Amino acid sequence: MAVTHETVDVQTPDGTMATYLYRPDDDRPHPSVIVVQEIFGVNANIRGIAQRFAEEGYVAAAPDIFYRSGRLLEVPYTDFDTARGLMQSLTDGGLVNDLNAVMRYLQAYPHALQGRTGITGYCFGGRVSFLAATAVEGLSAAAVYYGGRIVGEGGPLANAANISAPIIGLFGNDDQNPTPDDVAAIGAELTRLGKTHEFHAYDGAGHGFMCEDRGSWRAEAATDAWDKTLAFFAKHLSA
Repeated sequence: MAVTHETVDVQTPDGTMATYLYRPDDDRPHPSVIVVQEIFGVNANIRGIAQRFAEEGYVAAAPDIFYRSGRLLEVPYTDFDTARGLMQSLTDGGLVNDLNAVMRYLQAYPHALQGRTGITGYCFGGRVSFLAATAVEGLSAAAVYYGGRIVGEGGPLANAANISAPIIGLFGNDDQNPTPDDVAAIGAELTRLGKTHEFHAYDGAGHGFMCEDRGSWRAEAATDAWDKTLAFFAKHLSA
């Protein structure tokens, strides 16, 4: 499917947040997906994922979550200290405000099908996607890829009772954050609360298994997780 893209400015309480916007190159409205970055910024990998969603028939919005520190910052994969510093400068309240702003933008966007918005994210973005499911109104589905710090003090699992959208979780069994025990705890709490969810975990895969630009990439796990995510969004976001 042919795709067009642009960079738009989304207004938040803390300023202007650039957002990469990809969509099918036609005049029809489509379901939308918010694609949340890793701690390295909205880099070529994340933009590529957003484009892949557009090729599958979605409006894909990839917001520049680090906008408070500079416009469209990208951090090399080798510079973990800078990337962690940018992540640690953010608050959950600010992230929720950012995502609510993206939701408002999509609700006014003529190419986005109303009431059919999902969210997905990777690493840091996986946690943000879970956080969004607990706090952002209007989401229809969330795909959480190996989000760390969901459990424990300050983790969004504490607010899981507020979740109304179905969740799919994709994890690596070799991951250290979240560990398999963390994943089990998240699943157990969602089950206890009666929240619709499905979790998939891959042997031989660790953190970052979806990123083709990193040594952590695992082709088989990435392909299966992508197919499962598309099936999940097709079920919950289709008109």
